[in-house]
Amino acid sequence: MVNIFDNVNAAARDLVETPQYKNLAEALKAVREDEKTNEVFTRFQSAQIAINDAMQAGEEPDEAQIAAWQTVAQEIEEYDAIEKLMESEQAMNQLLMEINNTLTKPIADLYQD
Repeated sequence: MVNIFDNVNAAARDLVETPQYKNLAEALKAVREDEKTNEVFTRFQSAQIAINDAMQAGEEPDEAQIAAWQTVAQEIEEYDAIEKLMESEQAMNQLLMEINNTLTKPIADLYQD
C-alpha cells in the first residue's frame, strides 16, 4: 500500500529547493530587515486580513476597512522590496497552482468522458 504522505513530504522538501521558494525567502528577508518596510508590509497584511475575514463571514468590508487597505496599498508602492516580495509571491502561487493541477489530475480525469 502506498503512503501518499511520504511522497507529499518529499515534494515539500523539494519545494524549498525551487527558484520560486528561494526568491520568496530572499524577498521576505529583505522586507523584514528594513524596519519601516516591514512595518508598512505588516499594516498591509493586517488590512488585507480584516477584509478577507469580513468577506469569509459573508459580510461586506466596511468603509473604514476599505479605506485603510487602500491607503496602505498606495503606500507600499513606494517600497521596491515589497513590490519584489509580491512578485515572488505570485511566482510561488503559480508554481503551487501547477503542482495542485498535477496532483488533482487523476480526479479531474475521472470526470472526463
